Amino acid sequence: MAKAKNQLQDIEDAILDLLKSSEGDILADEQLIQTLDNSKKTSKEISEQLREAEVVEKEIDVGRSKYKPVAVRASVLYFCIADLAKIDPMYQYSLEWFSKLFERAIANSKPSSEIEGRLLNLNNHFTLSLYENVCRSLFEIHKLLFSLLLTVRILIGQDKIDPQNWRFLVAGGPPKKTMQNPCGSWLKPNVWRGIVALSDLPTFEGFELSFMDAKSKGTMRTIAEHEQPHKVKLPKRWNERLTAFQKIMIIKIMRPDKMTGAIQNFIMGENVTGKAFVEPPPFDLIKSYNASRAQTPLVFVLSSGADPAKLLYDFAESKGMRETLRAISLGQGQGPKAERFIVDAAKKGTWVLLQNCHLAISWLPTLEKICEDLKDQDVDPNFRLWLTSLPSPKFPVSILQNGIKMTNEPPKGLRANLRGSFLTFSDEELTNCSKPKEFQMLLYGLCFFHANVLARREYGPLGWNIPYAFTQGDLDVSVAHLREFLDMYEDIPYNVLNYLIYDINYGGRVTDDKDRRTLQHILQGFMAPTTLRQGHAFSSSGRYVSPEPGNLQHYLKHISNLPLVPMPEAFGMHANAEITSANAATATLFRTILELLPREAVGSGKSREEQIYDQAENILKQVPAAFNMKEITRKYPLRLEESMNTVLAQETMRYNKLINVMRSTLQELMKALKGYVVMSGQLEAMANSLYDNLVPELWETVGFKSLMPLASWTQDLINRCSFFSKWIAEGIPSVFWISGFFFPQAFLTGAKQNFARKFKKAIDGVSFNFKILHQKPSDIKEGPSDGCYIEGLFIEGAQWDEKACSISNSRPKELFTKMAPIWLLPEFERKVPSTGVYRCPVYK
Repeated sequence: MAKAKNQLQDIEDAILDLLKSSEGDILADEQLIQTLDNSKKTSKEISEQLREAEVVEKEIDVGRSKYKPVAVRASVLYFCIADLAKIDPMYQYSLEWFSKLFERAIANSKPSSEIEGRLLNLNNHFTLSLYENVCRSLFEIHKLLFSLLLTVRILIGQDKIDPQNWRFLVAGGPPKKTMQNPCGSWLKPNVWRGIVALSDLPTFEGFELSFMDAKSKGTMRTIAEHEQPHKVKLPKRWNERLTAFQKIMIIKIMRPDKMTGAIQNFIMGENVTGKAFVEPPPFDLIKSYNASRAQTPLVFVLSSGADPAKLLYDFAESKGMRETLRAISLGQGQGPKAERFIVDAAKKGTWVLLQNCHLAISWLPTLEKICEDLKDQDVDPNFRLWLTSLPSPKFPVSILQNGIKMTNEPPKGLRANLRGSFLTFSDEELTNCSKPKEFQMLLYGLCFFHANVLARREYGPLGWNIPYAFTQGDLDVSVAHLREFLDMYEDIPYNVLNYLIYDINYGGRVTDDKDRRTLQHILQGFMAPTTLRQGHAFSSSGRYVSPEPGNLQHYLKHISNLPLVPMPEAFGMHANAEITSANAATATLFRTILELLPREAVGSGKSREEQIYDQAENILKQVPAAFNMKEITRKYPLRLEESMNTVLAQETMRYNKLINVMRSTLQELMKALKGYVVMSGQLEAMANSLYDNLVPELWETVGFKSLMPLASWTQDLINRCSFFSKWIAEGIPSVFWISGFFFPQAFLTGAKQNFARKFKKAIDGVSFNFKILHQKPSDIKEGPSDGCYIEGLFIEGAQWDEKACSISNSRPKELFTKMAPIWLLPEFERKVPSTGVYRCPVYK
């Protein structure tokens, strides 16, 4: 069509040019007359062609418009993967790579004679293809997150999910009204606040009444206690009214420990994704290799404890490239050598492996230029460049966007780690000892210990205070010591082996004293004479036992029969540890998603600025009044005989500083939102925090340490100030709420100072004895003559048994239990008892 229009324009220009250059009578100009005659015929033909082309163009536009759903889906998916870079700097994907993947999907998707079928096939094929290609470069922790993002973004694009509901699921929100908890015996206060906040959403209006109606209350309690709460039907009204997505919003509030199953169930139930999106494809080096070209680098993104070198060497062997594969570990001065390797291999068609690229940050721009130059060079098609690197924000983006990225994390879980350890042995190594039977049985115990300490990391602080990166090397040297000492001594030196393994081989990495104690205790259960008894149980359930000696296949068969997902008892933990781990995983998942949410208004209600203004105004109304320091100083003067007066003055000064900062910043933010003052960077960050239900950094820097979301943090501040207000009004408390102190260490020092000055003792020699009280805090009307009574401590992983006067196992699903009041009794040169006590760490 454009060509025809240009031809018409050329004819018109030619006629005008002839008219301009013509002299005399134009009717006598034969050339002009002939040109006009030809142009008339040509113009008629072209006009006819244009009319036909316009009809065809309209038909094409109509046909093309039918494919708009595919374009919309593709745009949604692209921006979904573009956001992944905010999670990890290695998650980079270029538009060029995305477009090529889309073109392959058009060619490979199932054809259909009907347009609706073709659209469905295109969308389904490309969505799954994108998921599989992106998944191979994601860490395990982010694969379910990616599936959820894909599903929700697609459904939001189809107007099937309200963005306001999506934000609430991720960030939560404060309740706009206060209501008494009608189910206090089984519904925790924070859960009830979440239910009330949820009922503020238009779709859930009146939902809190389900906990007050006798019939509905039973169903809600079932959800709160069921092993699979996402499969329990809601009360009829809500079960019919709510979508699958809105139902998991309820699960998030009531049972965050079961969100993984609820999310998987939600994804599997949606037509836009399905079961394939909760079953990530396994690591496939062959498939990644086949998707690469000579000019395409292949990047292994490393995680702690991962080393894909052996895997690559085995693959190179299968491809006949092992002998010519040149590997180098990057570091200072290795860049020029690596560059020579690449140039030589590109010509000869061999492979190059550059390990630990994150250790050569300064040389990476050179590597980026080398990879760019390869695109324009005549490279042997057999050449491949393999790279390994830990995540780094300075890794070249162009290599990540255009390369093939892969993650191959160490095996997760007790069974997988145990199997991985035994796969490093041969039948000859299993019998290469003067005491083969004892060696094999203790070796199994040692490998079980290794798998145990690795898998405990999944339980967070309950497993280890610090997540240590134990490696295969730690196990290898311990196995060598085991074989050596069995050959050296007639009697097995268990004490020496325990010391070498826990204190040196593994303990060399362990810096926390509580972790060292735990490591020692775990090893003693495996490196002991009882391990030599066939069928000896390593756990209370008896599922994990010491097998009889045998060859490698015997051990692998035994390991394959172990549970795929170990229960906490396999690690000597209470069943509640699994709940704690699941809660932490849920919190991490949504905290990560929160970073990806847009900073804009959602839903059809108030704008983002109006919502932030209302939130600021609501908090400002709740902020307690500042303490009157003059009145405190007058009523509680600083005296050597009573250090608690000093503690009170210091604490109220700290709270006043926080309260004043909160008031001033809230007022400034509200003015900025109205346009009365300039919105500074600090105020903008504060507004974002209020919108995300997070404590602003401006408050955190002067506030007390807390992990609570903003709504709970605000209520905690009110409770803390109420404690000190009561102290000021009624005198020194009989029982101190230790959780309410800004700086509890100063309070404890004050209690010691009172004792030291009273009895004229050096404070350096004063320490606390601890006596557990049997009364409730409310029943204690008078404090002790020496020391102080405290409350507000909680026990995680155990409970205080008042009848037995000792700690005992937690009740099911009760993660934190309130500790009884404690009498902190100062003593001079106190001797710490060696038996009958548990040295329990205290965290604030």
